[in-house]
This record gives sequence, C-alpha cells and structure tokens, in this order.
Amino acid sequence: MMKSKEYVNISEVSQETGVAAVTLRAWERRYGLIKPQRTPKGHRLYSEADIAEIRQIVSWLNRGVTISKVAALLSTIEATVQVSEDDESWQQVQQELLSTLIELKQRSLNPLLDKLNKSMPFISLCEKVYQPLSRQLMTRWQSEPLGHQLEKQLWQQCWQRQITVMTLRADKQKPRAHCWLVNLDNRLTTLDYWLFYGLLLQSGIQINAVNQLDDLNALPRLKQSLEQPLIIFGSNRISIREIDQLNKTKTFRHEDMIAIGPIADIHQGAFTNMAIAHVGGDASTCWQSENYQSWAKRMTSKQDNQ
Repeated sequence: MMKSKEYVNISEVSQETGVAAVTLRAWERRYGLIKPQRTPKGHRLYSEADIAEIRQIVSWLNRGVTISKVAALLSTIEATVQVSEDDESWQQVQQELLSTLIELKQRSLNPLLDKLNKSMPFISLCEKVYQPLSRQLMTRWQSEPLGHQLEKQLWQQCWQRQITVMTLRADKQKPRAHCWLVNLDNRLTTLDYWLFYGLLLQSGIQINAVNQLDDLNALPRLKQSLEQPLIIFGSNRISIREIDQLNKTKTFRHEDMIAIGPIADIHQGAFTNMAIAHVGGDASTCWQSENYQSWAKRMTSKQDNQ
C-alpha cells in the first residue's frame, strides 16, 4: 500500500500524538496493539482509526491502566466506562524506581528506565512518575541520609544514559527542526532539564546542547547559527549581569529565544520587561503550556520555510 492523504508515517503519528516512534513499535511487537498498514518496503502507515486508537491507549495509560491490560480493553465496548482513575499503579512504579535507586542497583535501574521510556508516552511518565518521584527525592536528600550523594550521582548517570539512548534513536529519524538548548544550572543538573530534553527529542527536535555555561557573554557566538532557535533552561536565580547578557542575546535573536523552567518564574518581571519569551514551572507544565507550544510551532514553521 502506498502512502496517501488517508495514511501517515510513524514520524508524523509520533508528532501528532506525542507517543515516540520507539514506543509505537514496542506496543505493536510486545502487546499486539495498533497494527498499521505497510508499504512494499515494510514502512508503517497509520490511518485515522489507528491514530484514534493510539489516543485512546494514552488516555487509559494516563488513568493508571497498565499497558499489558490495554489490549483486552480495546475489545471491550464499554471499556471507557469501566476504567476509572487509578493513581496506585503510577505510585507503584514510583516506589519501584525509588527503592531501586536507594539500594544503588544500577544494573536494575537502567533497564527499568529503558522499559518505561520505551513502553509509555514520555509526557505521561513525566507527569505521573518522574516529577512526583523527583519531589520525593528532593525531600529525602535535604535530610542528607547516609549515601545520599551516591544516590544523586547514580540518578544523574542514569538520566545521562537515557538522554544518550534517546538521542541515538532520534538521529535515525528525520528531524522536524533543530535548536540550541543551553542549561544555566552550574550545580547538579536537575531532572526537569533531562525531562525537557527528552520531550524535545521525542517530538522530533534535533538538539545542540550546551551544559553548565559559566559565562553568558559566550552566547553571542551562536549568532552564526541564527537559523536554530535558542532555549534557555534554568532552575535557579541568576545575577543582574547575567540577565543583561541574556538581553544582549535577545537583540540578535529577536523572537527565536525562550527561557524555560523555574528561572522564568524567578525572573518573570525582568523577562517580561525585556520582551523575552518565557514559561515557568516543571518540565511537563512548560511543555504543555500554550505559550511554549505556540512559540515552538512558529520556530518549526520558520525552519520549514528556510
């Protein structure tokens, strides 16, 4: 079957539904969910009915239904009535990750994160698992229990690995757009940064990352890459001098720059006065905000027209 307006490829479906291509393939292979048409060369083509089914699966997952139980629900006419909100399933996942981390079981933690990130929509994991777990960890680490630094380092290493894996997968797909992602946190990188990084990758954005930039005077050197928008991520307060440096960067970036994360809440007044686009909150809140989505849509359209 050849591609037509009635069928779209896996990259387009991923962009439309927010479910990564690797996750769609895993659903099909492991659980028998979603059986798209194929081209003569074996490429998947999804119909509107397939896309509607994907959205229904995401809805169930967000309500706490495990992916292994979704196939049975698809064949039940009244499934949407019978399934209720179940936070306990998500809490069990959080607890499994937490206990594995506390016990410093790296060989178990990496495969567990691999499985979750392949089988579930990443935005759902951010909201239901990773961000609530991060809050638990912050509370735990404030009391500095024995070995808390080891836990922090293992958590960082695992997420660095996850981003590397996601990047390698994303490199196999045709990117929707490219961007610079500059992390202003000079201390331990926050989970929200890794989560936002992952959301960008899974939406088809190819990223040039700059981590722990000490001198914001270096940002104007990116002037040679004006075709790529600039996302500034930060979790902490920055100095007046650094705010001025961001303002100078804005002079040649115009609307192609946005500040993301708690830094946007902390410096909301300054960013508003300097007309710097900004969205505060945690990773999923930033990602799903109307301001960020409209900015990202403009940037993607601009690159399409270049």
